[in-house]
Amino acid sequence: MQQAPRSGTTWKRAGAALLIVAGLTSYVLSVSGWRIWMDSKLLFVILTILTPTLLSSGGFLYWRGRQYAAQASAESVIIDAKPHLLYLRPFQTDYTTTKGVLRARLETTEEEQLAEVLRPFGELVAIGRPGESLPTPGAARIYTSDEEWKDVVKRQMRATRLVVIRAAVGENVLWELAQAVSTLEPQRVLILVFKMKAEDYEAFRTKANPILGVSLPERAAPRLFGRVSGFISFAADWTPSFLALKGPYFRTYTFKSLATYALRPVFESFGLEWQPPPISGTKVFGVFSNVILGIVAVVVVAVIVLALLEWFGLVTLSNFECRVCGVVYSKAA
Repeated sequence: MQQAPRSGTTWKRAGAALLIVAGLTSYVLSVSGWRIWMDSKLLFVILTILTPTLLSSGGFLYWRGRQYAAQASAESVIIDAKPHLLYLRPFQTDYTTTKGVLRARLETTEEEQLAEVLRPFGELVAIGRPGESLPTPGAARIYTSDEEWKDVVKRQMRATRLVVIRAAVGENVLWELAQAVSTLEPQRVLILVFKMKAEDYEAFRTKANPILGVSLPERAAPRLFGRVSGFISFAADWTPSFLALKGPYFRTYTFKSLATYALRPVFESFGLEWQPPPISGTKVFGVFSNVILGIVAVVVVAVIVLALLEWFGLVTLSNFECRVCGVVYSKAA
């Protein structure tokens, strides 16, 4: 009898507990580190070593729990009669355990966010990496052999509502793109371009154009540090449109919110209701805090500049009155 997959709840709770303890020890060190060092150097060393150990261990346990949860939910998703979406990507874009521990302890991966954005279309499924014991959280994994994976991709394409292909220049991704072109209607193909260097996007475009029979957008606007991010959708005649990851400032704070705005035309073309992401309270607070800090910084710099000017005898502040703040400064002669 096959053992039921673990839900991962216990692993996540244990990981979260260790992360909380790590946060507490880090706080103690930041507030009372010097006092602890003076009282007990041994205790200081123990806490210094314990904090990163708890942090990494907690991150690992929490990530492992998320993997178990993804494995448990994948079975129900795959056998469900609801519509599926096929996500095709190079395996090297998957989160490794190290990357998951360091970068995604308590936050969702881009693949999880993509699956959530596209859920009105159906559940996202993908081909699992050969040999992996636990999946990356995100799309439900289908595992197959090296000899059969192409047949599995073909079957999934014929049954899927939408195919999302992550842009790359690898041989397998280009084969999958060719199969999508020969199998699907253009509106059912979506290319994800995510954090690609401009030269890598151009290399993909050069190889993809002959497959598609049309020219992909030459200049997809880079978002940050020259990286290109967005989606490419197609009209009925395969005319491509680049859907950049952008939107209103206070609503675009995660990949999920950026993708939601970018994919609005795709939702509308399928006749699905589109809802904007909520306003980010964290982002509003961050902007407000930055404004306050900016004002404080300007005041401090102004005071320093005036003090230096008086020091060098360039200005005289013997009698100074601030009518706005009500401060009167008078220097004895």
